[in-house]
Amino acid sequence: MGAGLVGNSSDEGRGQRLVVGRYRLLELIGRGGMGRVWRADDRILGRPVAAKEIRIDGLVGEASAVQRERSLREARATARIDHPNVVRVYDVAEEDDRLWIVMELVDGRSLEQALGHDGPVAPREAARIGLGLVRALRAVHAVGVLHRDIKPGNVLLTAGGRIVLTDFGIAAMQDAAALTMAGTLVGSPEYMAPERIEGRQQGPPSDLWSLGATLCAAVAGQSPFTRATTLATLHAVLYEQPEIPAAAGPLRELLAGLLLKEAGRRPSLDAVEGALAALAEPVPHPPTVLAGRPAVVPVPPPVPAPVPPPERPAAPVRGPRGGGPARRRVALLAAGAVVTVSAVAVGIVLVARGPGGGEGGGAPAGGTDRPPGSSAPAGQTSGGKASGGAAVGARRSEEGFSWEPPADWNRTQQSPADVTYTSKDGAIELSAKQGRTTEDLLTHWERFESGFHDTPGYRKTKLERTTFSGDPAVVWEYAFLQGGKPRQGRQLGFEKGGRTYQVSVWYADSAESTALAVYERAKKSFETS
Repeated sequence: MGAGLVGNSSDEGRGQRLVVGRYRLLELIGRGGMGRVWRADDRILGRPVAAKEIRIDGLVGEASAVQRERSLREARATARIDHPNVVRVYDVAEEDDRLWIVMELVDGRSLEQALGHDGPVAPREAARIGLGLVRALRAVHAVGVLHRDIKPGNVLLTAGGRIVLTDFGIAAMQDAAALTMAGTLVGSPEYMAPERIEGRQQGPPSDLWSLGATLCAAVAGQSPFTRATTLATLHAVLYEQPEIPAAAGPLRELLAGLLLKEAGRRPSLDAVEGALAALAEPVPHPPTVLAGRPAVVPVPPPVPAPVPPPERPAAPVRGPRGGGPARRRVALLAAGAVVTVSAVAVGIVLVARGPGGGEGGGAPAGGTDRPPGSSAPAGQTSGGKASGGAAVGARRSEEGFSWEPPADWNRTQQSPADVTYTSKDGAIELSAKQGRTTEDLLTHWERFESGFHDTPGYRKTKLERTTFSGDPAVVWEYAFLQGGKPRQGRQLGFEKGGRTYQVSVWYADSAESTALAVYERAKKSFETS
């Protein structure tokens, strides 16, 4: 069991002491540098709780004041958040020179305990844990709070699969004054972002650094910055490049991006979530088919990254009807371009229109007649209908490219450079995106593809080099099952001017002729800008 602090359950400290006339302490379940945690019974509401005890009677002067204020801030910070991946705070009380923070009692153990008992976890399990933490951080950052102490000891795992972020003892609220004490650095150095060690401004990327170090520990047993002494650890965080464990497998690029020294180059929360979801949740839920006007999901523009990775093809498990367009594209985008270094600046371009254009990865002949760098205004229409029945829509300018998506399909946008169109019946999804590349494209896609060999019904039919409009390209074609029904995926990725572009289609077998016509038209109309 765990709460704000986590430790091995113990018979030590058993007792029946009543705190503030309401909480009966039953058993000591954890201890840490900031206090002790008890399993307790709330006599008024009749429910089990975790009571965190912070002693301030042995401290004097500045130390006492800082400890007290820090504890109150922990309670305030956590109380702002109501999310299943964040421990809940119920009450705060003070009695006999002790502060008590009463929290939800989480029936589970910490990731630190799990690693010590069972050893490192597989990449997919690490991705699942990371996904829970990302969702917790989204809620935490949304209310202006930085956790600042993400590490295996502060991540709780329940038997039911719940992931809980706990211990906000050194959390910082963006609207509160700094709380420091001369000569102190509170936290675990091997999980601490370099900007925090150096006393520079911190923000959400600082928590993402700690997340990266924690996920490294999940697959390797310890942080890549762990050294024999604290001084050596601090030096490693500030000056040494992390050695990402081979056991990270498909998570390696994401972890490398999270652990970049420059905070501004780390991937965004959206990008990290997409990358983790692609591995942790390989089979997406069916997309929402909206009646009437197309759905538009605005997403903040991607953070520019000096050296973003090449984008990967969308996870095969993300078929049009069985997998949500937004999710699949995020996975692809994040799994490729975002996972490595920097931000969500990757896109997949899905254009659903008539035939034409080079074959997925195709030869120069299908889409070579488009002038590079040209882009027509969003209002310029081409009219007509693609063979297969999809109405040709107006040319649209996205970030980094323009194209002519189907006129009557639902649009979902993960970012200005990552767009998907879904047919009204959900049988076809067409996607397009743009990003940067720092690695050989085929090598990058092969690594990503290897993570989907256990996807139900997955069968690769092609993954090879080609050219597209004279530019180096890769084509990936495969079959898979979604909800027990057969699906097909075709993805084209090509490099131009230091950037990577993707055009992809996923479709039900019954919609193949229309899907391929739409895909060809999409590639033919695609223009970089």
